[in-house]
Amino acid sequence: MTTNDLPTFNAIDSRGRSRALKAEAIEVRWPDGRTLTLSLPFADEGDIELQAEAPAGVPVITLKPAACNLVMLDVDTLIDGVDADAEPVLTLTVQNAVPAEEEPKRVRPKKKLIREWANAALMRDANVTLRWVGEAEGRKLNADYRDKDYATNVLTFVYDESDGALTGDLVICLPVVVAEAEAQGKSLTAHLAHLVVHGMLHLQGMDHEDAADAEGMEAMEREILASLGYPDPYAE
Repeated sequence: MTTNDLPTFNAIDSRGRSRALKAEAIEVRWPDGRTLTLSLPFADEGDIELQAEAPAGVPVITLKPAACNLVMLDVDTLIDGVDADAEPVLTLTVQNAVPAEEEPKRVRPKKKLIREWANAALMRDANVTLRWVGEAEGRKLNADYRDKDYATNVLTFVYDESDGALTGDLVICLPVVVAEAEAQGKSLTAHLAHLVVHGMLHLQGMDHEDAADAEGMEAMEREILASLGYPDPYAE
């Protein structure tokens, strides 16, 4: 066999310039270390082979038909059976326990908007229940679980993992949040977005117990809220 028996392929750069090459194989390499190798047989010999490799986990090749003459090819990595490149999935339940006299006119955001806020802070699959409460329930929960005899703006409760997903609750005391927004001269929507993002980060293990942790958490909150179009919640 000679190089004349090798198939020819064209390498095309970002400017559309083409260069013909003879090769036994083509290797595509991604910055994260994944590779895809296309083995090309000599003329009239063997089959074309595709092989994927990944620095960690199990590489998976997926072919997706796109048209009669086109298929899309993905190379993903499974780590512990989970697609490392997959977007995290949020299962969201919203409950309202605010007494009517504490919300005579609805100010709670709709579930679609809450989901948008929570998804922006999502780093892993999660089953989250957001419960709106009034001052009495907020005060009782804060006293029972934190030994503090007052209603606070947001509480988080992490339970366990179900099917690999985090399970937890966000409890937001609506009258406290409304009063805070008014006192601080903030938009109620922006303040609620901040508390949902803040609570989601708590559920996923972040805290602000010391200065370094607080700085990191606040920086992430600023970045997430900016991506949603809201101002810096910590600006003076």
